[in-house]
Amino acid sequence: MSLAWRVVRRSISDFMDEILWLVLLNILWCLSAVTVIGAPLVSAGMAWVAAEIGEGKVLHWSTFTTGVRRYWKQSYIWAVLNVVVAGLVGMNLTFYSGRFEAWTVAPFMLFVMLGLWWAGMQFYFFPFLTHQENPSLRTAYRNSIVLMLSQPGLSIAMFILVIILAAVSYFFLFPLFLFFFALLSVLSNRAVIETIAYQAELAEAEEEKRRGSPPDQRWRPR
Repeated sequence: MSLAWRVVRRSISDFMDEILWLVLLNILWCLSAVTVIGAPLVSAGMAWVAAEIGEGKVLHWSTFTTGVRRYWKQSYIWAVLNVVVAGLVGMNLTFYSGRFEAWTVAPFMLFVMLGLWWAGMQFYFFPFLTHQENPSLRTAYRNSIVLMLSQPGLSIAMFILVIILAAVSYFFLFPLFLFFFALLSVLSNRAVIETIAYQAELAEAEEEKRRGSPPDQRWRPR
């Protein structure tokens, strides 16, 4: 839970440091979502902006356009994959929810869990993609799975936080238009950065502990 709190605290700091740019990009995302085909491009650009914020770099309009140019291809493949998976999961949920046999409960719950798992992977997809020297969708998804398995507490905390933000945005609307998607980008990027740093700190602490432990004095046969 300390990792989750660190992610939230530093995400808020990142967002407030560049609030004007992020609000502008969030409005742009909402407008692009109306056209559908523009949303993946803006998502890619926003992800790159979040990555640059995480490294403490100064933002310019070219920061956003650079992200669009770098990841436009991956962003559209990502969008198509999400449409396909959402369609398959949705069709199966509709099919099994319309049946009353006892055996349908198991596949229904299986597809519910599959949908939630896939949604969780999307939270980490773009941050891992933007931190790669050679962007690869397979590597980004693989790293997302590894992070979810290695830090389930963080993933659950982030999922709950996203649900709360979505609920607030649904009831009040203005958070959705002004900062919801930009904040998600910053939050997901910071989650990846802090998880990597946290795991490095644990490894370093373990190494220091190993070096500081007294040598094993037990007799061993020669």
